[in-house]
Amino acid sequence: MKATPLDYLLSSLCITLLLGLSLGGVALLLPWSRAWFADYHVLADLVLALLLYGLLSALGVRLLLALRPIPDGSHGQDSPVFTQWKLVTIVYRLGQAALKPLTPIFLKPLVEALYGARIGADVALGGVIDDPYKVTIGAGAVLGNASLVSGNYISGGLLVCGSVRIGAGVTVGANSVVFPDVEIGDGATLVGGSYVMPGARIPAGETWRGNPARKWIQTAGRAAIVD
Repeated sequence: MKATPLDYLLSSLCITLLLGLSLGGVALLLPWSRAWFADYHVLADLVLALLLYGLLSALGVRLLLALRPIPDGSHGQDSPVFTQWKLVTIVYRLGQAALKPLTPIFLKPLVEALYGARIGADVALGGVIDDPYKVTIGAGAVLGNASLVSGNYISGGLLVCGSVRIGAGVTVGANSVVFPDVEIGDGATLVGGSYVMPGARIPAGETWRGNPARKWIQTAGRAAIVD
């Protein structure tokens, strides 16, 4: 992936600004931190710094996308969209890394929602969401351990972005990958280790498996993949 001096400049400016605001917040609250935590205030200050950095980075991502959303489609490495995507990616990944020590697994959906994902109630998130602002997940869905739901991929020097919609009650098996421009209907099941390719549409209630994933049916004790 091509990186330009502009990428380094923009990311450095954003990170410096976020760090400055976070440390400024810690300094502002330092008298109260010392009063409440005494000799342990350093640990409390560190936790506060990580929390502020994560929250401010989420706000930064929202502002960047509000000013100019990243459109679906293919974008060349010299396009302004590619430059913006790299900046947004750096900001949200560092922000999520700052929040990770403070985030038990049941709060992972909330963290993804901070960065733009639209997530329903009671979602179990054991995997990873890439480009969360491109992803919608319905209530009660389960994303298995080490699964990946991605709003992008890079191929042939092009950044390809697309929305991902996962319906209510969907099960995405462990180690599965869901690429951009995919829709999975309510109650569908994606068997572990499957790869849902760009542009796929999985109807509600169906079971898909394989690489590339295809419909899987089982009757009278026999199973088969439907082309």
